Amino acid sequence: MKEKLQHIALLGFLGITLLIPFSLLKGQSLQFSDLDYPYSVEYQQLGTGDRIAYTDVGEGPVIMMVHGLGSYIPAWKKNIRILRKSFRVIAVDLPGFGKSSKNVADYSIPFFAETVVQLQDSLGIEKASWVGHSMGAQISLQAALSHSEKVSKLILLAPAGFEKFTEQEGQMISSFVTPSSIKATPDSLVRQTFKTTFWDFPEEAEFMIEDRIKIRKANNFDGYARAYAASVKAMLMHPVADKLHKVEQPTLIIFGKQDGLIPNRQVHPKLTTRKVASFGHDKLPRSELQMIEKAGHFVHFEQSKMVNGMIISFLNK
Repeated sequence: MKEKLQHIALLGFLGITLLIPFSLLKGQSLQFSDLDYPYSVEYQQLGTGDRIAYTDVGEGPVIMMVHGLGSYIPAWKKNIRILRKSFRVIAVDLPGFGKSSKNVADYSIPFFAETVVQLQDSLGIEKASWVGHSMGAQISLQAALSHSEKVSKLILLAPAGFEKFTEQEGQMISSFVTPSSIKATPDSLVRQTFKTTFWDFPEEAEFMIEDRIKIRKANNFDGYARAYAASVKAMLMHPVADKLHKVEQPTLIIFGKQDGLIPNRQVHPKLTTRKVASFGHDKLPRSELQMIEKAGHFVHFEQSKMVNGMIISFLNK
């Protein structure tokens, strides 16, 4: 029963549980700073004391890109490659992940939103469109609510935050996702979760799991595991579902029809991806919804050509 609950918790919260590094490539390791990024990485020391890694490429209207749970900038590479031709694209490693610092005392959705707003301010950008995946979408919604003057449009990719969890469900999930459980997750569960994130896992996404495997002995991996567990709790503690009606920005919602993580089918077996997506669409006053065939939770990677086209069309309206 305990193993089943842990499996539910890991599958239910989002982004890339599958990216937890383990022993598939024993003997190989590297530091977070050594990870291979497709674009040059810059750093900004924010007022909070956090050192934030980001890439800044292209020219034109600004897009802030916010990754999902456990992820990092390279996961956007198929999108940045195209979007940079028409926009200035700034992709950030959230605190605790990628090449950003991992010494945060208290993670929360408002903290993450404030961090990206501070980065935007530090770069002299008054207003930008925000593109968020999974947890990154929940963060983007929080920013739109708390700093509406900073966010012009929202693009939410497989967004967390639409699905509601009771206090009991939240406690159950967060109790089984701990730094220790993340570090102890067996390879079989890592692989199973990895497959669940995609409708049809592409070989070109293999770099993500390889990176996470290689950094399992990195100096700051304990910080990564702590950030991961704290972020799951943060999503549960700072829901946005009941605040969606207050979002003023034009919003594009994109879901893969075969999303295996939203909804959590173990906790909410009667829910469907379509129902969750429609709930958010109905609550957001100025939203449009796109459901993409042959795409899972990682919709922007799996069907990047279609998603990139939708984003460009939406931002050019």
